[in-house]
Amino acid sequence: MAPGTRDLTSPPLAQVLAYPARVKILGVLADDPSASFGATDLAEHADVDPSTWATHRDALLDLGLVRTVETDGPYPEYALAETSAAQALRRFSDELDDVLLDETDPIADAVDGFVR
Repeated sequence: MAPGTRDLTSPPLAQVLAYPARVKILGVLADDPSASFGATDLAEHADVDPSTWATHRDALLDLGLVRTVETDGPYPEYALAETSAAQALRRFSDELDDVLLDETDPIADAVDGFVR
């Protein structure tokens, strides 16, 4: 595909949301955007098999949502990319976390019930 053209039949968001494993992996990376994880640790935190991470790794790298972090060891680590798409995903994750926390916060529910 030529630079600047977009494949509208398969937008990046659809390529992420169509796979629950990708959502889990990106959720882990978005929750701590300054951290990097080895493949096994990332899979463990995302609650997916390491082979599942391997299956989706190249697509997430190609979409510019994940980046490779070189280490002193023999294996790379992975982190949330610094692209605008990845940062938008991080902000969306933060906002969604805030909404879900507000809806499921038992202390806030108790205070709200007490105030009424």
